[in-house]
Amino acid sequence: NGCSDVVATSSQMLSAAYWNDWDFHHSAKFLKDDKAIKALSRYPPRYFDFKAFRKALKEKKESLGEADIREVRREYALPPPEGWTVLTFLERIKFGDGAEDVANLFEHWKDFISMSSKDITRIVDISVTQRRKLSKYITLFNHGLWPKASPDEFYNRFGGKKLAREGEPWTPQDDERLLEKAEFYDVDFGDPWIYLSWDLQRREDDVRERYIELVEKPRERSTRCELAITKSSRPLHMHRKFRMLPADLYIVPSEDNFPLAPKRFTLPAAFAKYRQDGIF
Repeated sequence: NGCSDVVATSSQMLSAAYWNDWDFHHSAKFLKDDKAIKALSRYPPRYFDFKAFRKALKEKKESLGEADIREVRREYALPPPEGWTVLTFLERIKFGDGAEDVANLFEHWKDFISMSSKDITRIVDISVTQRRKLSKYITLFNHGLWPKASPDEFYNRFGGKKLAREGEPWTPQDDERLLEKAEFYDVDFGDPWIYLSWDLQRREDDVRERYIELVEKPRERSTRCELAITKSSRPLHMHRKFRMLPADLYIVPSEDNFPLAPKRFTLPAAFAKYRQDGIF
């Protein structure tokens, strides 16, 4: 079949290559021994070098894969700016000596701008700095980051697409769907806002703020709030010669937003003389 023919052909080629190399290193010995030469010509040794075959097969696959990727890059390569040629590109990046010789290597713009780093290394008679410049600016050009565009053009290029209901007012139907999806994605676990944003076709901040208005604020207002300073304000002793003072963050609820619990704090008599009414 076709597969056995390929294996047989490859084994014959590899065996021939091996014995040609072997003959090169041992030709002096065989020239002195006529019997050995006759025996080798009459009964050439045959074997299958599987290791060399796998190596050659791998290299062939890699070369075919690189060729396919190169064709895709070439097909989707960005067109040059108006009036630009390969030589213009090299002059704009201050390529240096040999710019015309490098430009003459490429018949079409797509062949030049679709080069990969490995393709650039195959260009002869250029310095390491020139190779780095080519790789850097070709990558920037293909990503639309060079040459620099105006702010309006840059926004049109990278601004993205507006969501279908972005910026629209919320309706009762939208609120019902938000609560339904919030329960489906479990808003109390992880970060579900990116999924809610896509399902509702609104921005994440808009969806989160609406959920807070519908669920979080009514739930907080239905409970009583108080302020308590816990042991978390103590220093964290990381080492006997080093300690880390944690940042103190006190969230004090106000009557404007939350119903406050009645004040039941009494100061011990021993500390009453230190109290300042203007502060506490």
